[in-house]
Amino acid sequence: MAMTAIRPSPIVRASPAQLATYFEAKLAAELGPHNVKRLLDAGSRDLVLLDVRSREGYTAGHLPGAIHIPFEALATRAKELPKSKDIICYCWDVTCILSTKAAYVLAKRGYRTKELLGGIAAWQHAGFPIEQ
Repeated sequence: MAMTAIRPSPIVRASPAQLATYFEAKLAAELGPHNVKRLLDAGSRDLVLLDVRSREGYTAGHLPGAIHIPFEALATRAKELPKSKDIICYCWDVTCILSTKAAYVLAKRGYRTKELLGGIAAWQHAGFPIEQ
C-alpha cells in the first residue's frame, strides 16, 4: 500500500500587537465554567445565563437559573433580555457554535454578551449542578 505524504499546514504569522489585540478581545468575550460558577456563588445579579439549545436539550438539563431561548428564536425574542446585564450564552460543547452566533447577534443589538467556553458539557465536566 502506497503512503500518501502529509503536507504540513502553513503557519500564519501575526505580530505581537495583533496577537495582543486578539487575546484581549477573546478574554473580554469568554468565561470558563469556573468563572461563571464563582459569579453565581457570589450572588451576582449582573448576569443572565442564556441557553440557546433546543427545547429538548434545555429540558434534559440546563445551568441553574438559565433562561431558554433557542437560537432560531433569538432574533424575535431578544427583547426579553435585559440590556443592563451581561448575557452569558451557552450551548452544547466546544464544537457547538450556537452560543458564538447568539453572542454575536446580541452584541450587534447592543447587549453586553459573553460566551461560556465548552458549553454545558464543560460545566458538567467540572462537576457543577444542572437543573431539569
